[in-house]
Amino acid sequence: MWPNVSTPIPMATKTARQYGGQSPEERARERREKLMRAAADLYGRLGPAGASVTAICSEAGLTPRYFYESFQNREALLLAVFRVVCERILSQVRQAIDPTDPIGTGLAAFFRLLAEHPDLARVFLVEIDHHDSEMLVVGRATMDELAQVLMPHAEHDLARAGAIGAILRIARLWIERGTVEAVSDLADVTRRFVEAGDIASSGQRLR
Repeated sequence: MWPNVSTPIPMATKTARQYGGQSPEERARERREKLMRAAADLYGRLGPAGASVTAICSEAGLTPRYFYESFQNREALLLAVFRVVCERILSQVRQAIDPTDPIGTGLAAFFRLLAEHPDLARVFLVEIDHHDSEMLVVGRATMDELAQVLMPHAEHDLARAGAIGAILRIARLWIERGTVEAVSDLADVTRRFVEAGDIASSGQRLR
């Protein structure tokens, strides 16, 4: 699930020295990705208290010098991790959707991803409601996009918000309980919320 998470770095000059066939910029990108992987793993397993700069550097096998080469502080790193996790979840859900059953296949893909990557799922599900202003912006945008993917015909924003809120709450409880229920069961249960949101958005009465 983890993509190439590095951000663009200026190209090396012709005089830049290479080690092991890598340019300084390539090594910097590799270190950045190691830090992001380490942060996601620690955050997912231990929560925010366990993802200190010292712990992240130790997990990544790097010194604090290299941490601050890539990130201004721990919050900047966690925001970058959260952004990547959100983007990856949305991308893979989109790719998995079958036009003949967009709701069912979209939901199944969403819960399957969470089950296969529980540590990253915890990052996503915890930080989606984060009170940090930047994370809040990313989280809300992600929820809006997920609603668009699963409920493309729902025009009422409150109906979409209600359905996605229910799905995320169920997902959080599911992860906390160890994903004991089958993915197909979760998809079936949460499908009802999406369908109810579609009905509410259309102005029909629920029965």
